[in-house]
Amino acid sequence: MSDILTQLQDAIDILVQQMYAGMVYTNTRHPYGDIPGQPHDADRDLQASGANDNGPASNADNAGGANNNGDRPRSPPPDPNFAATQHEIASDIIMNMARINALADRLPGIGFSEQQQMARLAELDRELREEQAKLDEAKREKERLMRVLDERIMKARRP
Repeated sequence: MSDILTQLQDAIDILVQQMYAGMVYTNTRHPYGDIPGQPHDADRDLQASGANDNGPASNADNAGGANNNGDRPRSPPPDPNFAATQHEIASDIIMNMARINALADRLPGIGFSEQQQMARLAELDRELREEQAKLDEAKREKERLMRVLDERIMKARRP
């Protein structure tokens, strides 16, 4: 398993992707709203999507991505389950935010002052030096025992 910082970065990357996907979905699949004084494109888009359901001949007419009523490409029809899908996307984002918060809470240093962190580092440094001294002593002992073993092997007579 990777360290907490790597997990946190991965979770943030996923969160950014989820947010972007949610915005793209909302932008492309939102239900149409009525704006006073503005033309209502929903009728044009829905008629164009209905025309595409008639068969391959109408698909050939609209193969360029634009329809006959205008020069801009029509947007996909609104999703009938838009609210449920939007709620699911929001739930996923909230769950990922909770995961990020849990990972951030596990980071060392949160809830400790700088002096406490420096004291902890000094303690860990002291422990590291003690363990390094023990390791050096063990290496010296190993070398001494290897010399003793070599001497005894050399002194041993073969029958």
